[in-house]
Amino acid sequence: MAAVFISILIVCIVLIVFSRPRRRDGLAPEGGSRIKNALAGAMVKSGVKHRPDWQSASLADGRVPVPEGVEEENYNDSFVFQGADADGNVFLTRLGFRSGGKEAEVWIWGVFDGERYANDERYVVLTADSDPAEIAAAGIRYELIGEGEWRLIYNGIMNGTLSEVNLIWKADAAMYCSADHMDPKGMARAMAEMPWSREYFERIRSEKQIRIEQGGILTGTVKVGSRSFNVSMRGIRDHSWGKRDWTYLNRYLWTVIALDEPTEIAGMTVRYLAVSPVDYGDSFKRLASGWIAGPDGVLPVSYTTDLMELGGDGTIPEKFTLKFRVPGSDVLTLEVDRRQPEIPWLMQNGGFEVNEAWCGITLDGVKGVGVSEFGYAADRGYERPFETE
Repeated sequence: MAAVFISILIVCIVLIVFSRPRRRDGLAPEGGSRIKNALAGAMVKSGVKHRPDWQSASLADGRVPVPEGVEEENYNDSFVFQGADADGNVFLTRLGFRSGGKEAEVWIWGVFDGERYANDERYVVLTADSDPAEIAAAGIRYELIGEGEWRLIYNGIMNGTLSEVNLIWKADAAMYCSADHMDPKGMARAMAEMPWSREYFERIRSEKQIRIEQGGILTGTVKVGSRSFNVSMRGIRDHSWGKRDWTYLNRYLWTVIALDEPTEIAGMTVRYLAVSPVDYGDSFKRLASGWIAGPDGVLPVSYTTDLMELGGDGTIPEKFTLKFRVPGSDVLTLEVDRRQPEIPWLMQNGGFEVNEAWCGITLDGVKGVGVSEFGYAADRGYERPFETE
């Protein structure tokens, strides 16, 4: 009788260990079997513990040379500043240094009084005498002028007209750092959903990158020809460095928000947030990324709405609902209103489109504004029209 009982017990334990638990909140990722979730969790925690020195927030304010062990061809060192206001105005600028600093992706985009303005020269090859420490290219310059304070300058062409941008960005929230704040449990669940093989682990080991994001206030002027616009916005700065091969991505959504008023989430006062479900191809089909932040802390986004529910047919929705959770919270709900005029940027010889627009949101009754960014791979069956000449 004892032998039968032990056999039944062993079978039950095996069934439990290899069974796949289901999330009750309907969010992704769900993960794999219990044993696979546990193994993935151990690997993620080990990776965090043994991360290299260059994956550190201490490098957030300057150019980061290609680290040892990272291939130069797809190395990205990218800086973004953006803001939005309740009147539908938005501004974003980006310098993305590629191929070890030999090339730069150059973005200047704004919507003021319902009209879109954008720079004409969006990709430049840098000269051999370019200063590798300067955050500058094609008339754009970002200068760190104090702790958490930047000057953003542009002298060049927008909409075919001589333009001038002179802005100050000042941090007023804690900084998110992916290496420090990403939820290991959420990452492990995303890994556990994937089929494992030697090739799979070699692939994810090769994708070494880090990102910091921080909320702040953007003020100053944007002049386009005879028109001048006063800027008073809330938004974020973003600095990411490491491998960035856009062709690895199928698609993603990045919604970054400044709330009109502080609100409490999971015991923390929150003023800014970013929510980003990602289909990272053969690496992570359902990766949840993002954060919430206020003056005193940061929490990571662990789970989100399945990305296939948001523009999975290749058409970017004007209105959509995005649910998410952070550690210690119930399910949070963003109602997003994404408005024209949008701006598309083409990456890696037109192989990937990054499409951005102003958005207004409601987060469980609290209003806010920001940027809604959809990314689509051109060769994965999505038919978003790219910008033409």
